[in-house]
Amino acid sequence: MTSLATSPDTFLTGASGFVGRALIGCADRPLRVLAHTTPVEGQHEVVKGDLHDPALPWPSWFEGMSHLLHAARPSAGTDRGRRRIAKRTAVANEAMLSAAQAHGLHTLAVHGSLSYGDCGEALVTPSSAVNPIGYAQAYAIGEAPWRTRAGAGCTVVRAPWILSSGSWFSMLYTSATVPCFGDGSMWMSIVDLERFASWLWATVDEQPDGVVHPPLLVRCRQRDFAERVAHARGVDVEEWSSSRTRRAYGKQAAASIFASLRMDDGQGEAAEESDALRDLERVLQSVIGRS
Repeated sequence: MTSLATSPDTFLTGASGFVGRALIGCADRPLRVLAHTTPVEGQHEVVKGDLHDPALPWPSWFEGMSHLLHAARPSAGTDRGRRRIAKRTAVANEAMLSAAQAHGLHTLAVHGSLSYGDCGEALVTPSSAVNPIGYAQAYAIGEAPWRTRAGAGCTVVRAPWILSSGSWFSMLYTSATVPCFGDGSMWMSIVDLERFASWLWATVDEQPDGVVHPPLLVRCRQRDFAERVAHARGVDVEEWSSSRTRRAYGKQAAASIFASLRMDDGQGEAAEESDALRDLERVLQSVIGRS
């Protein structure tokens, strides 16, 4: 439980989003939170505004702050719309970061691992090249100001598939059958939303420099993930071709789904071992129960 008895020193964006709600839910400190139209839960200091508004008073909002945690990711329902929004997001991020750095804030942003592209069998490290694919082709435009500043005083977290009810899991894995995309050989790197949110707060305090990866719940082939979801739900696995996937979800979504990302979380092979797969099965039971 947080309280306004202590003044906040951390500014949070994206509090009503997929990751943001989890961050609010496990916050161990009072926050100053940017809200647009969706109410923010918890006893936090709320400032109102649209991230894309060029007149936002960032300098006054950052007074008294020491940390900026940026979990907002403006999007749209179409590929063209995502690119249009991304251009406005780049301008907004530049204004926000310039003000944050002028006030001496340590800044941390949550970005996606699709920034690396389709990496096949390679182990993807934080120093791997950026080659955006799928949704990230649009998101990378808006995230450019963060990439140029990543280093001392600025952390970029590249998050893989974040497992929870809602979001991609509900879209892809809750129909009458569970899809195996293509031959299912692409790597999926997965984190559990609740653990990821708790880890993010610890990372805010640690203030690492540059790009970092979170500890993984599991790292497995997509076909192995599909089989475990199907077993947990008591349904069959069904093969999906790339063309069927594009027709159902669109070009960018299909490219995202088929991208192979075997992310290095600094824990060696632990995320591919049997204990990790058992943890996955346990989390899946919880997620399916909430879906």
